Amino acid sequence: MTDSEQTDIDLLTAVARGVIELAATNHLPAFQLPYPPSVQLALDRVVLAGLTHDGPIPTGVPDLMAWCRRPGLTGWPLELPGTLLTADARLIHPAVWEPTRTCTELASVGPQGVSEQEAEALLMGLADVCGTVERFADCRDFLIQRPVILRFDPMDLLQPARAQTWNLVKGLYGPLPARFGADEVVHCCTGCGLLAKPVTAEGPWCEGGCPSEGREFDMSHEPRLSRALPLSLRLLLALPGRTELAVRAQFTERARLIPRGLGVHRVNHPDGSFRVFQIHDREQPGLAALRAADTAARLGEPLSIVVPDGPAYPGYRQRFELTLPTDAQVRIFSASEFTGSGPIVRARRSHA
Repeated sequence: MTDSEQTDIDLLTAVARGVIELAATNHLPAFQLPYPPSVQLALDRVVLAGLTHDGPIPTGVPDLMAWCRRPGLTGWPLELPGTLLTADARLIHPAVWEPTRTCTELASVGPQGVSEQEAEALLMGLADVCGTVERFADCRDFLIQRPVILRFDPMDLLQPARAQTWNLVKGLYGPLPARFGADEVVHCCTGCGLLAKPVTAEGPWCEGGCPSEGREFDMSHEPRLSRALPLSLRLLLALPGRTELAVRAQFTERARLIPRGLGVHRVNHPDGSFRVFQIHDREQPGLAALRAADTAARLGEPLSIVVPDGPAYPGYRQRFELTLPTDAQVRIFSASEFTGSGPIVRARRSHA
């Protein structure tokens, strides 16, 4: 990676962090002043890049946010590595004006990353409060299964079976972003369990990007009574958590949680080997590969990355492996590959 490419990656991640912060203030569609400082600084950096490279420049924050809706980041004065982002990557969804999963993943890159780092910090705090790995694992599963609570009922959550868990996790939940309940109704996708908007100019939309075929939505007419986890936990814990629960259920021996980062598990695989694995459900395989390499380095042992089954998997795996540093102790598998009874060791694709 050249110095110029790294500089442009840093600039794009700064814009992504600005989009996340602007959305957190509920200002993303309306562009209400004052803008967060991170957004104004990101604009200044994009303008400087355009002037330096004799390229286009945005006329202001609204124009920059319009740029963020373009597929493939077309027209940006940037030079990025070819495997870093897919051709359809964008930071803001054009129909619903919500940060994309790509935006969240970019906002996590580098020492100033915010999204994944926020999720990890929140989970670390929860682990400290829980005291034991077993109690933390139960609380973590609760979050995965309930990223959004449409009809908040304190009496139900204080039933003996879940009261202790709820008392430990309730501080992580907050009111829904106001833009999701603007019409006094809020929707949740039954597929991914995340917030949704069933009627948009481009058809149904949900935060998890579920396919439209057969997708259903739950709704509440009392959005003020609904609760949700922060965006970082919804996208980086609860979304892959659906696949994680299904993968863990395939093993006769319970997978043991290693409470580090977003969560890594160790399991005695049916092929007779011990495996350390983490579930990913991310839009950008290049960014996922770099993050996986970092996680494996922190663990100090080989790591299996498991992704949901689907028709996009072969291409996703190829881009993941092309971006993965050559010395990274990481292998990628689909959920069905990883839980199969045969050996799962596979030669890694050559970068040549």
